[in-house]
Amino acid sequence: MKILFPQNIFSNLIADSLPAEIKENITFLPSSLITSELLKSEKAVGLVPTMDLIKHNQLFVSKDFGLSFEGSLCNSYLYFYDSRRQLKDISLSGDVSSVEVVLCKILFKELYDADIEVKILKEEPKAIKQNLLLVGDDNFMQQRYEQGISFSEEIIEALSLPFVNYIFSSIDKSSLEFMNDLLRDKSAVIYSNVDDEKFGKNLPNELRSYIRDNIASFVIDFDNQDIEGINQTIRLPYFYGMVKDIVEVNYV
Repeated sequence: MKILFPQNIFSNLIADSLPAEIKENITFLPSSLITSELLKSEKAVGLVPTMDLIKHNQLFVSKDFGLSFEGSLCNSYLYFYDSRRQLKDISLSGDVSSVEVVLCKILFKELYDADIEVKILKEEPKAIKQNLLLVGDDNFMQQRYEQGISFSEEIIEALSLPFVNYIFSSIDKSSLEFMNDLLRDKSAVIYSNVDDEKFGKNLPNELRSYIRDNIASFVIDFDNQDIEGINQTIRLPYFYGMVKDIVEVNYV
């Protein structure tokens, strides 16, 4: 069975908790490509950006596991060059997916009643000289995250919903059921590995300490609140007039 993961610190924590024979089947891809690759292989399972469901409601979705953030530790950080209350546009960079493109517009409408223009940068910004949402591990280069604001915390404040960033999905129900079984009790393994510093040996010590101190913000075991977060998040584009229909999720 093929397993498709986004390339970031958090998906690597999940991958490292899996048996060696399963790790051999994992392919890391840019987040924006995971769903399209998933649809090409009937027996594949992917960690899919949640907002991809608004265009791909044929996917089965795990009701038990995914990747959610509940605090400052996150895969995306906001960097403000101008006053947030004078925002007219924001640039997106890094491992950008549908999640950031859609939620950026909604976030700033909710918090500041601002209709902003979202721009996707083709090149990595060498210096942060614009309002920026940076996605992925680039936040942790040179401790950039210390100057940023957690996108997760902003989403939770604006929408009173958990920030469910990725969901385990497949076009094949039995493959997703197998993945659900595989992931049971793995969160305990992940937290134990982090507590014992058995992770990210190539990461700077400061970052390893930051992850260890904030690992409780990182959630893979979903509860009812996370499911409600998925349901309400994918309805937001409908309520804001971005799509015509409400998506019903095929949970497994």
